[in-house]
Amino acid sequence: MNQQIIFNNDVYYDELRQAVGFSCLVAGLKVNCFIACPPNTEATVFVTKIKAEIFNWEDCAEQAIADDAFNNAGEIWL
Repeated sequence: MNQQIIFNNDVYYDELRQAVGFSCLVAGLKVNCFIACPPNTEATVFVTKIKAEIFNWEDCAEQAIADDAFNNAGEIWL
């Protein structure tokens, strides 16, 4: 486990972005990570699916952060 990245337990659905979001601390700075909800997928079903697979998504986010794959807003989209 990378001690420079600490994932928070805050999986939620962001209606504006139409995505599931979660956050982590990277060297003390909060980074928001998002996974776009596929079309025609109910938000609650998608959130449940992401929560069940959260460790895999955290691994993906960790790799994206290592690759410096931030957008202009400083977010990670997976």
